[in-house]
Formats: sequence, C-alpha cells, structure tokens
Amino acid sequence: MSDFRETLVNITKNAGKTTTDLFKTAKLNISLTNEQTTIKNLYTEIGKKVHEIYQYGGSLGKYFDEKYLELEAAERKMAEIREQISIVKGVRECLKCGKSVERSAEFCPKCGIRLEGNAPAIPEPTHEGNAPLPESAPMDFAPPPPPLPPPSPGRNCRVCGAANDATTKFCLSCGRLVD
Repeated sequence: MSDFRETLVNITKNAGKTTTDLFKTAKLNISLTNEQTTIKNLYTEIGKKVHEIYQYGGSLGKYFDEKYLELEAAERKMAEIREQISIVKGVRECLKCGKSVERSAEFCPKCGIRLEGNAPAIPEPTHEGNAPLPESAPMDFAPPPPPLPPPSPGRNCRVCGAANDATTKFCLSCGRLVD
C-alpha cells in the first residue's frame, strides 16, 4: 500500500510540474509570437517607406528598382483579378466607402455617392458591318435604361419608386436617402 501511496504522490508532483511547464511554455510562445509580430511590422514599415520613395520618383539602386517593378506588376495583376471577381459576382466596389454594390446601381446604398466610371457600357450603334455611325448620322434608337434591381423585401424609394434592400440607406437608382 505504501508503494501505491508513493506512486500517487509522484504522479501528483509530476502533474503539477507538467502544468507549470506547460504554462511557462505557453507564456514564452506568446512572447515569441509578439516579437515575431514586431519584426513583421518593422519589415512592413520599412517596405512602406521604400514604396513612398518610389512613388515620389526616388530610387534606391538597381536591386530595389527591379523589386519595385515586380511589386507594381503584382499590384496590377491583383487589380485585374479583383475586377474579374467583381464581374463574376455582378458587383463593384464603392470608391468612397468600399461597400460591394450591384453593378447596375448608380448610387452607393451605404454612403450615397454617385458611382462613376463603372456603369455598364452601352454599345455604340452601327450601320453596315461593324463600322460606327458617322457623327452626323441620326440614331435610329435610344439605348434602353439600365434595368432596376428586382423587387426584394425592403423599401421603395419615395422619390423614384425603385426597390431597395431593407439595409440600404441610399437609393441605388437616384441616390436619395431611403427612410
């Protein structure tokens, strides 16, 4: 019975030591992660400063010139991919507040700003073949207005009557505040 008691005492001591060791290890791992984050933030800060130098026409030598050109190419590629994603999703991003908005919307439902430059393109009318009409030629048709979003549970704009989602603050069609 005394062997059993000694074994039980040893297990208890070892469990306490193991718990203490685990706590110390976890605390040290947190400290290590904090230092790694500090280093990563410093690298980012240095990189931002180098980027600013190049944005304002500066140069830091051939190596950095080449790396900056690679960075610009990667940024262009990311912008192209983001645009492809937004086309697939049928949305675009408000340049003021960053909200995803339907491509057909003329105004941002979050901040109410007019969405410029991303409106759907209206095809240019043509005559025989694919050549554009001369400027003096009359147009036979008026392009159709962009379709209104389908009615959804929500609110209709009191100014233009367009259907808007319940979370919309500004009308997608006219940009007026939706109450």
